[in-house]
Amino acid sequence: MTGTALKLDLSAVPDDGRSDTAALGRAAPVVGGEIAADHRRAWLVFGPAVLIAAYGAVLFGFHLGSYGLWEPDEARYAEIAREMVERANFLAPHLNYVLYVEKPPLLYWLTALAFNLFGLNEFAARLVPALAAIVGLVVTYLFGSLVFDRRRGAIAAVALATMPLYAVMAQVLNTDMLLTGFITIAFFAFFLHWRDGGRWCWLAWIAIAMAVLTKGPVGAVIPGLAAFTFLAWERDLRGAFRRFRVIAGLALNFAIVAPWFIYMIVKIPGYFDFYFVGEHLRRFMEPGYSHKEPLYFYFPVIAAGMLPWSALALLLDWRAVSFTPAHRFCAIAALVVFFFFSLAHAKLIPYVLPLFPPTAIMLGDAIAATMESHPWRLVAAAPILGVVGAAAAFVARFAHLFSSPYIEPVRPTLVAIAVIGLVGGVIASAAFWIGRAGGRFEFTTLAICTTLMLMAGSYGRIAVEPLRSYAKLCRRVADQAADTRLVCYHRYVQALPLYARRRVILVGAKTELAFGAAHSPDADAWFLNGDAALLKLWNKPGPVILVIDRPDLQRLRDRLGSFTVIGSEWKKVAIRKSAASAGK
Repeated sequence: MTGTALKLDLSAVPDDGRSDTAALGRAAPVVGGEIAADHRRAWLVFGPAVLIAAYGAVLFGFHLGSYGLWEPDEARYAEIAREMVERANFLAPHLNYVLYVEKPPLLYWLTALAFNLFGLNEFAARLVPALAAIVGLVVTYLFGSLVFDRRRGAIAAVALATMPLYAVMAQVLNTDMLLTGFITIAFFAFFLHWRDGGRWCWLAWIAIAMAVLTKGPVGAVIPGLAAFTFLAWERDLRGAFRRFRVIAGLALNFAIVAPWFIYMIVKIPGYFDFYFVGEHLRRFMEPGYSHKEPLYFYFPVIAAGMLPWSALALLLDWRAVSFTPAHRFCAIAALVVFFFFSLAHAKLIPYVLPLFPPTAIMLGDAIAATMESHPWRLVAAAPILGVVGAAAAFVARFAHLFSSPYIEPVRPTLVAIAVIGLVGGVIASAAFWIGRAGGRFEFTTLAICTTLMLMAGSYGRIAVEPLRSYAKLCRRVADQAADTRLVCYHRYVQALPLYARRRVILVGAKTELAFGAAHSPDADAWFLNGDAALLKLWNKPGPVILVIDRPDLQRLRDRLGSFTVIGSEWKKVAIRKSAASAGK
């Protein structure tokens, strides 16, 4: 090996718009220490990925664990992971100590691992989606660098990071960001295999398997639809089974995914019908089954969730973009996600997150092309920032006119966002008037200001914690819960078993715990119905803490007798039966 190295033969690479990195692997032996030059070239491509990851860590890690877990999703998923650790049972997910089988287990496994590493806290609970979001940024940068160039890849990653919906969901414990990370890998690995061959398809197949273990069949359906539609559009379906190793890939997927699902089907009666039929077919096809929204629901979600880039996109020089197969694939992938979830009857805002990375790739190329052709168009960053700042200032000034309870607590945050937007708009305008406008400065100003706005927005989450989380109330209950029956009346508080680290008696509708209750041999002791059952339990000897809605407490106050209020938060009040009553 002395005196030999590998030198990239770039002259052999056709000028088709791809970056130099597309030629990695086309090497010829040369003499001397030129391998150092290859290392430098690799660093120029992969080194910025480290900076992108660090940027994502700062943005998504800011205040990650500074406020209580929100109801219902965050507290629910954290409790499932906590019970896995406590019970040392990582196969069948449990919630409030009964089966909870609405989702596959990968998010719970990873969150349980985070709890083991960092303890049971909010930071550890939200670490998995934050890391998944960072992976999405890095993969977006690398893909943009490989199909275009490093500049476009970096712009795409920064735009993706500062899309509000993406940045917000990076700090929310649920399945959507983890699913988005794996689907993004599957999307881009598929395209790179189509273009370059090699072993990219295996990365795509593994990512699909992980997506299925995160959220079920949708993790395979979306990449599969995108791949099939793209190949059909390119008239390249012939031989696709062989080129993409479909048989071997499906076998690999089956080996990764099937054992857990087979275990659940065999061990839990009714699981197949509940999960595959109810949670997928009925949720997708039946109106009113769950989260019903109109067909146009995702248009405003995407427009607002991608600000300020969705506004800037209207002013970019799209005619300067040389549309390539990479553009067509990204457009098809984004449209498949959009139409799939738009046609589904059950809709939630985060469902469309997987379309954000391919959209960011197209935006990154268009922004760079505009910088090169008509950079003056990017002066639009100034009015965009100004409008955002002015809107935030208006809402802060007239907060009392809004019916939403969230506006008043976040007024200081809105003021901070207004200042950032207006100052950023002035700076971008000044650069234009003094002749410094060249596109890069405006883009940088827009990216920095949006980053600061998002970081300022995290203070708003802290401010509205009492309206979205029962963490403080549940901690107060936990401090007094030793040898005490915990009862939740009317509506199940997801955070109560999490922070108390105890099983909770539920009086009222079982809702999402109905399936688990039906499979629980002691359900009669833990799931009760009606006021009579509540009062009977309350009047039994021994200490009891009851978490109850305020209107219900008012209605039952005279029948509950003597009690002490432990604390209250949002819609709930926690009361403890008086010592005299407890000893009866």
